[in-house]
Amino acid sequence: MNHDIEPFGFLRTCIDRRFVEASRRKFEEATGLLPVAYWHEAYAGGTARDPSLVANDARTGNNIYADQYAAEHGATIFGWQAHIDTCGGLPGANNTEIVKALDEHIRAMIAKYPNSLHYRILASNSGIEITRVHPN
Repeated sequence: MNHDIEPFGFLRTCIDRRFVEASRRKFEEATGLLPVAYWHEAYAGGTARDPSLVANDARTGNNIYADQYAAEHGATIFGWQAHIDTCGGLPGANNTEIVKALDEHIRAMIAKYPNSLHYRILASNSGIEITRVHPN
């Protein structure tokens, strides 16, 4: 890892191909981070889905949380993305339920990393909204 590039960040998104690249660009624009200055984790459901449901080390049975790994390696800027308009990672969830799950998880991540910057990213067929939510 090149420690000459600072600060470091972490971005969690849904894997939905409609929104990954645009969410990355918005995160980079809002934070000033270069693509090589942050870790990016993507899985079905993104931040609206509990990562313990998808992160498991088959060798040990322990959960592996990418956000924690990134924080332990210098990440201080976090982006938390989910999208509405039908998410395959959250089958049957409507837009309101997805937004609620996203916001609940962001509150938990702010509590976990209170000294870091946090960005809320909500993607939709209408575009990508990004807002710094902590500190506000």
